[in-house]
Amino acid sequence: MRSIDGLNGIVGRVAALSLLVLIALVVWEVTLRYAFAAPTTWGNELISYIFAGYILLGGGYTLLHRDHVAMDIVYSNLRPRVQATLDVLTAGFVIIFCFVLLQQTSIMASEALERGQRAGTDWGPPLFPIYAVLATGALLILLQAIAKLLRDLHMALTGQPLLPGHSSTSEVVPTP
Repeated sequence: MRSIDGLNGIVGRVAALSLLVLIALVVWEVTLRYAFAAPTTWGNELISYIFAGYILLGGGYTLLHRDHVAMDIVYSNLRPRVQATLDVLTAGFVIIFCFVLLQQTSIMASEALERGQRAGTDWGPPLFPIYAVLATGALLILLQAIAKLLRDLHMALTGQPLLPGHSSTSEVVPTP
């Protein structure tokens, strides 16, 4: 679990740095489009691909730090053991979703590589690297979801964190 956490920590920080590249590309494209009336043929497409990679590669990091959007008005007031029990009960849905996402993006990446698929645009970049990044992100989210399930299961059964010193929402005493 520590390896998965560490891997998602590193990948999450790299994904965060890609946001700087994304911002620079957006500024570049907007400047060319509106100041010089000369947009690039590749700018918007590359921006979309980087953003998609950013979302999926950052997903495991976000799950690691429990930063996904949540409405936890009731949940945050529950005891850690009850929170963990609820998380265990819902983990199956997350894991199934991540597994299907991994399966489908892997199929897309494999087909793109086998067929030499390219985007049907003027720029026409190869699609395999893009789909491979999406599959990698799906795998990282799936691994983090499994690690989270194991931690939550241990907390639900024992009332103690699996890895002392590791913080997750289900291991933090709620504030009144």
